[in-house]
Amino acid sequence: MLLRGKQFLRVATPTLGACLWFAGSALADVTGTVLWYLHQEPGTEPYRVRYLVTRDYLRSDEGSGREGFVLLDRRSKQIYNVVPETRSVLQIDGKGTVPEAPAQLAIEVRETVDPQAPKLEGKSAVTLELLADRQLCYSAVVVPGLLDDVWPAFGEFQRVLAVQQQRTIQHTPEELRTSCFMANYLYATDFHLNSGIPLIEWDERQDRRELLSYEADVELQDALFELPAAYAVQRAPGN
Repeated sequence: MLLRGKQFLRVATPTLGACLWFAGSALADVTGTVLWYLHQEPGTEPYRVRYLVTRDYLRSDEGSGREGFVLLDRRSKQIYNVVPETRSVLQIDGKGTVPEAPAQLAIEVRETVDPQAPKLEGKSAVTLELLADRQLCYSAVVVPGLLDDVWPAFGEFQRVLAVQQQRTIQHTPEELRTSCFMANYLYATDFHLNSGIPLIEWDERQDRRELLSYEADVELQDALFELPAAYAVQRAPGN
């Protein structure tokens, strides 16, 4: 799953006792892009995550197809976190808007280009830094113009999570609502995803994600974008 989305997908909520429909049961096989990222969290071993991006979906998993996965329905702005161990699905509704950052929170995005850096498919990488109240909160190296049909899906994912964060922000302890927290998870969560595909990104705690490989125009089975039948639906708080 996406780096800054993890905490939202771990929320425990009451089971509603509903059964989930098949999200893509009417689809034929589709063509999409497969990306592999290496994730690293402080104090843990790095692990690989696969992202499958099509016109209508973004799926992230560990690649084998047997474990759980996270699915973004880009059309309906819904995120589904599928957990086989509990036969449950956490649903996050992304319909809504996120307000502008308050005037007292100074958010700034710095952009630099190293002309000596190697190019990827002839395109130059750009380093973006997100600052809130002069604190460096998040950094990313992106490649504008690369996989232009893919990177918008990553931004859509983060915006769904920002909408959810806005719904429950009053329940976040005051001491956790730091300037960087508010910028990273609410007001500027997609700051680097409006420019290009991320090659490397990391936050102030050194949670890190690095692109390993990608392949476009891959034929993908429609079953990869279907939700398991008969799993209990757990709606995120505030939905």
